[in-house]
Amino acid sequence: MVTKSEKDEKKYTREQRMVLNYRNMAFIFLFCFTMAGFCIPFPKLHLPTLLDRVVFTLRWLIVSLVTICTGVVVVGNTRFKTSAINPLDPEERKYAELPQRYLQNTLEQFTLHSFSLFALSTYLSEENMHWIPLLVALFVIARVVFFVGYFIEPIKRIPGFVLTFLPTLAVGGYCLYCMCVYGVQTPHSTGTESSWHPPPARH
Repeated sequence: MVTKSEKDEKKYTREQRMVLNYRNMAFIFLFCFTMAGFCIPFPKLHLPTLLDRVVFTLRWLIVSLVTICTGVVVVGNTRFKTSAINPLDPEERKYAELPQRYLQNTLEQFTLHSFSLFALSTYLSEENMHWIPLLVALFVIARVVFFVGYFIEPIKRIPGFVLTFLPTLAVGGYCLYCMCVYGVQTPHSTGTESSWHPPPARH
């Protein structure tokens, strides 16, 4: 009699099982990262206005941009040191193909990442703005994992891809939820100053 696990082994190829294992590893890491973000008492940031929060996010995105600059440097260095220095020679493209694929994927992920963080900054309260640097740090870590895994073996890029794309997907989903529940115009976007003020203290 064939067991369920034996059926699963026959259902998936070796590469597909590796992808699932790497994906599960990334899920576990993301779960631990998210719990840390909720449980660790981060210092409170002083960002009372919407403009403050958007500028704060923009400045942190410079850190994420380092991953793209690194890709440009690696591609340029690879071309300089190999016969792929001529980008129009189809025979020599193989030397720079791997770093170019990293750069292309990072450009795509950075676009999604930056737009999602900008949208998130308009919905987060001042007390929760620590999620911006956390998500930026996660993006950089994920791109490093993607880069190293890609160069070791292309299939090992999966954890880095999941660690990059899933948080962006979660942030986009949260922003859509906020837009549906609170509307496009939120208490944090009615002006340069926050429209909410604490009630006066009782004496």
